[in-house]
Amino acid sequence: MRRLWRAAPRARWVAVGALVVAVIVVAEVASGGGTNSNGRQAPPLPAKALRPPGVNLADLRGKPALVDFFASWCDPCAEEAPTLRKLSQNLGDKATIVAVDWDDAGGAARAFVRKHGWTFPVLADTTGTAGEKYGLVGLPTSFVLDPQGKIVATFRGPQSEARLRQALLEAT
Repeated sequence: MRRLWRAAPRARWVAVGALVVAVIVVAEVASGGGTNSNGRQAPPLPAKALRPPGVNLADLRGKPALVDFFASWCDPCAEEAPTLRKLSQNLGDKATIVAVDWDDAGGAARAFVRKHGWTFPVLADTTGTAGEKYGLVGLPTSFVLDPQGKIVATFRGPQSEARLRQALLEAT
């Protein structure tokens, strides 16, 4: 092992890099996955609606919005799904929730939406392009937009209703 460690400096740096990334991921998960964004304008949403109505960024202006990326095959997304349903029911007209199915088959995504009783708009990002523009690195990921359409917070991994509601209230 010692000989291998000396003989492979590139492998050593790869191992150190992997360790650093792991520490960052663990720290983010431990903090609840929330990060503040720099207030950049949200990228466009996909045009295709899986569960109407279709929405775009202009439709979201005027009040805070939560844009949640999910996939039907994502277990943490299924864990968070009841939270999003309950949040949408409790928010009333104070904020808008939009889900975006990322890189998924339409039938499976529609079944996921029906199973979890979502009544808010669900869009389809079948090519993954919208997710790339948002900087998606895992699922579920939620982006909180202020009333002007700027990203003010990002949450990776399943979140509690209280945490998402607080972020939306702070975005006003």
